[in-house]
Amino acid sequence: MPQTPAEGWTPGPSAPRKGVAFNLKLHTARAHSAWERDDFASALADFESVLERHPDFPDIRNWAGLCRAMLGDPEGALAEFDHALRLNPGYVGAELNRALVLTELGRLDEASALFERLRELDAGTGDGLPADLGNRIATDHGALGDLYLEAGRSESAVEEYRKALGLRPRFAGIRTRLAHAHVALGELDRALDELTLVLAERPSLLDARIRMGSVLMALARSEEAIGEWRQCLEIDPSDRRARAYLASAGVLIEEVQVPGAEGPDADVTSEQAVVRGEGQA
Repeated sequence: MPQTPAEGWTPGPSAPRKGVAFNLKLHTARAHSAWERDDFASALADFESVLERHPDFPDIRNWAGLCRAMLGDPEGALAEFDHALRLNPGYVGAELNRALVLTELGRLDEASALFERLRELDAGTGDGLPADLGNRIATDHGALGDLYLEAGRSESAVEEYRKALGLRPRFAGIRTRLAHAHVALGELDRALDELTLVLAERPSLLDARIRMGSVLMALARSEEAIGEWRQCLEIDPSDRRARAYLASAGVLIEEVQVPGAEGPDADVTSEQAVVRGEGQA
């Protein structure tokens, strides 16, 4: 049976829909209450209501995946766990749940590879803490760093991310957010160092590669930045962020050899402002 979330990064709340009164705490509490009484269908309905308004909450994605697994929808569960891991690549709980569902589906080679990766994450920490507890403490430091970053206290955010990585240095999502905090402080070289570490171990991690490109562009290393974004499209031809970055850098999308990719229809985000010198990613 998949495990309930022990750790996961939940970003700051997104803007609510206009004209719609929505109580996030109420829906979340009601979903957890339904889960506790084994009413997985009601729990899923409430988690999905939250995700309609806050689609980038990895912890809620993980809970939705757990509900789908309990309701006999393993493929739907895997899709939710995958989404959670795209949002937070260091989310060990979602990775463990994914491995358990893969085992139930008989996809043993994939499950075995995931379990091995999880063992590697726990190996050599030397902190004397039980693995799950160490993960939770590291994630809590990461979540506190997120709050400091949202509040504009980037130096405090860096401190919390460093504490988290002191416990779990291979949590790629937290290291990527540490790079973001360094950019906010104008420490582009330090951000580049952190992203280089992430990509050395996780070369297909799109969020880190996207940010690497934005930092390189801010350092006036435009050809290298464009190269990073092109690599993103090689990994995932549908990635709208990479396409938007390339467009903002003056690269015609038709020049990017990506079979089946659609046109550059993504809006330019606040992260992309750094490409044009308007802000910090």
